[in-house]
Amino acid sequence: MSYGIIEYNDQGLPKCEICGKYFKRVLSHVRQKHFMPEREYKTMFGFDLRKGICSKESSELSKNKTLSNFDKCIKNNLLSKGNKSKFIKGHKGRTKDMVSAQTKIMLKKRLEEPYMKEAMKLSGEKMGKSGKGNVKRWGKETPNIIPMV
Repeated sequence: MSYGIIEYNDQGLPKCEICGKYFKRVLSHVRQKHFMPEREYKTMFGFDLRKGICSKESSELSKNKTLSNFDKCIKNNLLSKGNKSKFIKGHKGRTKDMVSAQTKIMLKKRLEEPYMKEAMKLSGEKMGKSGKGNVKRWGKETPNIIPMV
């Protein structure tokens, strides 16, 4: 097992890292059989805290059920109730020390994507190679050549 990587069997079922068995919905199994909260399990094994651990088939069933109840599930719960959690201008947001290990892994993987490399290259060209934008932002200069990740 690699930290943060979900293992699937040939039938597409994810593996429980505690007992080594495969289930359609691992987090339900972990709660019921191992008496462990989802967050604790995901943190222990490095899984993304925002994503479920289930088979593709189970995921599709949930998606279809949610879409069939669009007014109740999405319109009411996400769109109207989501106003309470929207970004507020002037709020500092998450600081570096508040970012989880799982989020750091996800962001690092995203930087390896070709479209992200292209976006970083374009944003560097807009700012220029002098580093003056960095002086304005952080009070220090950076080298002219910024290596791609």
